[in-house]
Amino acid sequence: WGLARENITREVENVLNLGNKFEGKLDLLIDPACEIRNFGDALKLGRACDEAKFFWWEDPFQDNGVSQFAHRKLRQLVKTPLLQTEHIRLLEQHVDFIVADATDYVRSGAHEDGGVTGAMKIAHASEGFGLDMELHGPGPVHRHIMSSIRNTNFYELGLVHPNVPTTKAPVYLDYSDDLDAVDENGNVYAPQGPGIGVNLNWEWINFHKTGEETIAE
Repeated sequence: WGLARENITREVENVLNLGNKFEGKLDLLIDPACEIRNFGDALKLGRACDEAKFFWWEDPFQDNGVSQFAHRKLRQLVKTPLLQTEHIRLLEQHVDFIVADATDYVRSGAHEDGGVTGAMKIAHASEGFGLDMELHGPGPVHRHIMSSIRNTNFYELGLVHPNVPTTKAPVYLDYSDDLDAVDENGNVYAPQGPGIGVNLNWEWINFHKTGEETIAE
């Protein structure tokens, strides 16, 4: 993040180098996180993704990922499949984006799109158009959703690094989204307990609590 905003030439070189090294060996994905300054620079990166045969590119430039027209134009000019809709909310806006031909893959998440029910609606709506829905970020809820749908590809295990543990707060006792959660075949697994399958770390939660509100007795 940030590199594409300041130096699109270096970002293009990075994409081409990855293509030269890994083409045919693994799926390459890129998420500039809406950092690229303008449409022209986004087009340069998209054409590099074409040459490097990337699996998808996501949220390329600084419209904040919401312009249907701009992303439809990018899809017309770039062959690499586009992943959008992280920055819009709920079922109707996602379907509008699909109908506008503004994305190839559909991004959604239970935490921002109306819970499990909202994310499942978007998954099924995407399936009705023949598209895949990719979940935004990790977590036990997303593992369960991903396990229950057909039209999805990758579990987004972020933000992690071999030298840096997960940035997520340790709110669970028996669950982790660190790199060691991935097995030798590249898989993660849905928790098997009741509910979402995990136990909350109430000691940590109560220690860091800043307020409390009871909705119903």
